[in-house]
Amino acid sequence: MKSKSKGAFIISIFLLTALLTIAYQVQTSNGFSWPHIDRSDGKAPIAVSGDNVYVTWWGNSSGNYEVMFKESDDGGQTFSDKISLSNSINGTSVEADIATSGDNVYVTFADNKTGFADAYIITSNDNGKTFNPAVLLTDNTNSTITNKTYMAQMNYDKAKIAPYELKVAADGDNVYVLATGANKNSTTYEPDVFLKVSNDSGKTFGKDINLSQSQGIISDRIHIKALDGKVYVTWWDRNLDGSDTPLMKISDNGGQTFGDKIILSSNSSDTNIGSTSNS
Repeated sequence: MKSKSKGAFIISIFLLTALLTIAYQVQTSNGFSWPHIDRSDGKAPIAVSGDNVYVTWWGNSSGNYEVMFKESDDGGQTFSDKISLSNSINGTSVEADIATSGDNVYVTFADNKTGFADAYIITSNDNGKTFNPAVLLTDNTNSTITNKTYMAQMNYDKAKIAPYELKVAADGDNVYVLATGANKNSTTYEPDVFLKVSNDSGKTFGKDINLSQSQGIISDRIHIKALDGKVYVTWWDRNLDGSDTPLMKISDNGGQTFGDKIILSSNSSDTNIGSTSNS
């Protein structure tokens, strides 16, 4: 009897270890990514260009969360039938955002069909009538566990302080995707603000750019706007003393480089922090 109980205990420990290892592997992703998918906080973001109105959202009316889309070419008086942009039967698709420039429409979303919380962008070049195949924005290759202790694995559930975020903006042929995320192989999830830039209407993207570089501080609640070659990014830093600080960075050259951090809550005329670039 004792032998059976001991065997069952060993099997239970083995299964628990396997589950915790899998969970922690999901956490150890690249900077432009998140610990795991969250299906809450649904929104229906809008983009407008002339008489064209584009709306995207995520829902689970089919029993699986998918990113949906509708377009109007008469100022919103009538809309096309809804279409699924994610079509992820084996995954959860959420956190959609949308931008437009000219005839191009860009929709970003997160999906975990690969086993990781990956970011995607899908593009239309004909005002939302048809869409090209989705482009993967994250890189989870060579993701290894740097700390295999049980405590590190147990802390996985505590990693996600706030929902991950994913935003998109467009200006001419330039597309900007903004996300919160943590460095690959880090043992804790303290997100920074990362940017990816495309100069060919979303066909290809450059490497991750860490805009916040706030080591040991959580940076979240992101937003981005782009107009006439300028890019504006805002976020909040959760300071170690418990206070929050709203910050901004501005690029005057299409996201190639950014100026110093601007403290928006400061009453002083000198609100810049340090000197940073994309290098």
